[in-house]
Amino acid sequence: MIHSEHQASKAVSQSKADKQPTGNRLDTVAIFLSATCMLHCLALPILITLYPIAHSNLLEEQNFHLILLVFILPTSLIALTIGCRKHKDIVTMVLGGIGLSILTITGLFGHELFGMLGERIVTSIGGLILATAHIQNFRICRSDACKH
Repeated sequence: MIHSEHQASKAVSQSKADKQPTGNRLDTVAIFLSATCMLHCLALPILITLYPIAHSNLLEEQNFHLILLVFILPTSLIALTIGCRKHKDIVTMVLGGIGLSILTITGLFGHELFGMLGERIVTSIGGLILATAHIQNFRICRSDACKH
């Protein structure tokens, strides 16, 4: 009996995941990536202090931001484009553009422009702006029942 209830619950969860529009999934991924970037910026100094091995090439500021940009840019552009094309919310488009611009400029030139601490602060601000755009995109699409 318990096994069949578990299977039924699993089937309902899978059914809900299948019905979630692609744009909403992309917004969720983009929010996760923005949060990962912010967590990296805030936690890296602690990790480096506690675990010297954590200071590898992958975790250096410049490399990490560039690696995240490779995932953030296409995910955000696709999710925001699909959503904004349907609901045409100008605030979402502007916030997304500002957030992506800040992250791209900071990822490419942040250390030279702002220094290490400034780069972390500006990257966190850009990530928050971009995450706000994705949250807004997600909410508008959910309320409009977009089927993208």
